[in-house]
Amino acid sequence: MKYSARMLPWFMQELAANARLRWGIWLILALLLGHGIVLQSDRLAAVRGDYHAAAEHVRKAASVLHQPDVTALLDSEREINRKIRSTFWQAETEGLAQAKLQAALDGMLGRLGLKDARFRSASVQPVSKLPGVWRTQVRLDATFPPGSELRIVHALATHPEKLVVDRLDLRRHGPDGSYLVLIVSSYFVGLKTELPK
Repeated sequence: MKYSARMLPWFMQELAANARLRWGIWLILALLLGHGIVLQSDRLAAVRGDYHAAAEHVRKAASVLHQPDVTALLDSEREINRKIRSTFWQAETEGLAQAKLQAALDGMLGRLGLKDARFRSASVQPVSKLPGVWRTQVRLDATFPPGSELRIVHALATHPEKLVVDRLDLRRHGPDGSYLVLIVSSYFVGLKTELPK
């Protein structure tokens, strides 16, 4: 306290006696004021831009609401959503999802004469950006009789529920049979699985 009390009269004397010091202080104050004005101008420009963007969204929403067929469009979108959701598989747990996919593949491809079929469960993971949709993957290794390649591909393509073939390797093993490696994914809804935290 004593030091600042002693320095203040000295500073005031120097300020009164030295014109360059007065000009320097005025210059510093002018620079600070100018900087403050520039910052305020930038902030106001950003707020003005946000306001205009929000006003444009409100204007577009109001124009959509005033169209006579909004309810019909909404009903159409709901129907399309229901149809798309119906193409997904339904299961309550991860194990049940993998079992359903394995049973579907076994039933579909078993009629084509596959032998030594070995199923391996792969991953069950949530699909990013699609809440409530889970991707289930299964691998099948088997031998099949020659000439069944097109029937296998046709069976996979015409399955009533959505199947995604991630990998399909058909290798000629010998005159009596060929080897199949198939990795299939399907998309399930209704899983009661909690995401790890």
